[in-house]
Amino acid sequence: MKTEKLFSVLSSIHPISSDFRKAVERVITPLSLPRYHLLLEATRIAECAYFLDEGFAMAYTFVKGKKQVDWFWNSGQIMVSARSFFEQVPSQEFIQLRTSSELFCVTHDSVLHLFQTFPEAHFIYRVIMNQYYEHSRERTRDLQHLTAVERYEKLIRYFPDVEQHVTQNHIASYLGIAPQSFSRIKRHNTRR
Repeated sequence: MKTEKLFSVLSSIHPISSDFRKAVERVITPLSLPRYHLLLEATRIAECAYFLDEGFAMAYTFVKGKKQVDWFWNSGQIMVSARSFFEQVPSQEFIQLRTSSELFCVTHDSVLHLFQTFPEAHFIYRVIMNQYYEHSRERTRDLQHLTAVERYEKLIRYFPDVEQHVTQNHIASYLGIAPQSFSRIKRHNTRR
């Protein structure tokens, strides 16, 4: 199992001991899953957190019957429905793979065991949760203070190949604009 990318990400957060690495390797499950596979459905409890070794994924909810895209993940990122996974409550979101993907899965029970055994697990958890929190705050600020064009340009900086993996409607939803507005932004940007 090729875990270099996973441990590179974890050790960039906090130095990890060889015992911690071995323990993680024992509890993670490698998965090869097809495009459009749903890792999590709303109302289900998130039983796993994932590391996206190769692929692209998105999270979405339904608001008044309309799909609202809330999050994207690229290769090398940790994917989790944080509240559902850590509090073991029903999820409000769906997490869907947008490409055929290679992932590592770790169960809630395994994470609790790592917390009990390894201090670095707590530190890594706090940093990851803080990153999720800060990302959510940044999205809120962006929706309040950036124009739709600026939000789109920022999205493309973070996810240069997003348009290869999701529809224009998904991008419009993520940006908080109507699909027609996104089409106008695209036309305007291609004329530059």
